[in-house]
Amino acid sequence: MRIAVALSRPWQGVEVDPLTGALGTAHRGETPAEHAALEHALRLAELTGGSVHAITAGPPETERGLRDALAAGADRATRVDLDTPLNSLTHNGSAAGCLARALPEIDLVLCGDRSGDGGTGATPAFLAAHLDAAQALGVVHVELDGGRVLVHRRLDGGGREVLRMPRPAVISVEGGLRLRRAALPAVLAAQEAEITVVPGSRPDTDVDVISTRPRTPRARAYPPPSGDTAHHRVLELTGALVDRTPPTVVGPLDPAEAADELLGYLRRHGYRG
Repeated sequence: MRIAVALSRPWQGVEVDPLTGALGTAHRGETPAEHAALEHALRLAELTGGSVHAITAGPPETERGLRDALAAGADRATRVDLDTPLNSLTHNGSAAGCLARALPEIDLVLCGDRSGDGGTGATPAFLAAHLDAAQALGVVHVELDGGRVLVHRRLDGGGREVLRMPRPAVISVEGGLRLRRAALPAVLAAQEAEITVVPGSRPDTDVDVISTRPRTPRARAYPPPSGDTAHHRVLELTGALVDRTPPTVVGPLDPAEAADELLGYLRRHGYRG
């Protein structure tokens, strides 16, 4: 089975110096979801005798994640060279198009459900469209069923959906599966490993970006407190006067009674019909 793992460029987080209050940025690397995708790919390759191809699109700084993937067990790595940032209106589709053009014939593509920089999680869907492949989003478990791949998707309301995927297919997974620890010889070898670099192309688009600005939280208007005293107004502002259902301690119960209590709780809160 020919498996590819699509990694996003390392996202940046804001760091605040506790002494001076100065702001700085630091690269955080890949997200837990992408690590889980890589681990799923490595396990499938071990079961099928296949190969894992790690690929990303971005500037040279993104090669760090590719070398981590090689150290963990990926067979090859490719970076699509994009030195200039893609604008926010076309980023997801552009990145997916670049990755799809750089991928060889592939059976399965795994990726994280969303990047850690406020991403929309749309890149896997765009990637499936570019590859003309089936897709499964929000996957929490991957297994083999003969020559086919079974995926378990998380649904709203606590449900699960099991899909048998054809080939090719694009699967985006949630975090939760820990990536294996790479041995020191593999880490050292990955630092010197060759990474294939292919030129990236910015797609033609009719969208002209006039300006961009940082994302800001949407403002919400709250009514002023109406209490007669300062104490009452403080309680109203902090939400202390809102009625809340206190936690309920039930037990000890035997297993059958405990199961009935749990099912009743799920029924009262709409998780069961």
